[in-house]
Amino acid sequence: MDSAAVRKTVIRPGVLEALVGLSVLVALSGVLMPAVGEEVAESRTVAALGDLQAISEGLARYSRDTLFLPTGVEGRTNVAWLYGPGAIPAGHSFGHGGEGRPLDDALLVNAMGGERWAGPYVAGLSADPWGHAYLVNADGWLTRQEQPLVLSAGPDGIVQTPDDAWEPSGDDLLVVLD
Repeated sequence: MDSAAVRKTVIRPGVLEALVGLSVLVALSGVLMPAVGEEVAESRTVAALGDLQAISEGLARYSRDTLFLPTGVEGRTNVAWLYGPGAIPAGHSFGHGGEGRPLDDALLVNAMGGERWAGPYVAGLSADPWGHAYLVNADGWLTRQEQPLVLSAGPDGIVQTPDDAWEPSGDDLLVVLD
């Protein structure tokens, strides 16, 4: 057989093959996207729980060092709630008549602890993974009807947990302090 007689045949996909390939890709993305979305949601929840734990441990060290609860300057009781950076979540009932102060005042700078303050008590503070402020119910240390707790309002940004709760409500995340 003569080499000149051999022809190269190039097969090019047609429209039908391209549509089949595209439909396979669309079907795969429909299967994979929910799994990716669930992983992102789970990683945000894990990050928020880690932040809540770090804040609660920082508040415990603050109290141990200063001999004061984080309820006001050098143990005064005018601070009802503390808040971190970010948008204040809707629906919280903390601080019935008491003032709120930034968590920075206790954990990052000595604005409340007096001369025994030995912080900073956390490496830094940021908003929760959904852009909202972490909240601390400082009244819980002073009022028998409430619990001292650190809370994230979760993905919806609305606090659904009452201030006397031991467990979170809705999509809230919380750590109850001792």
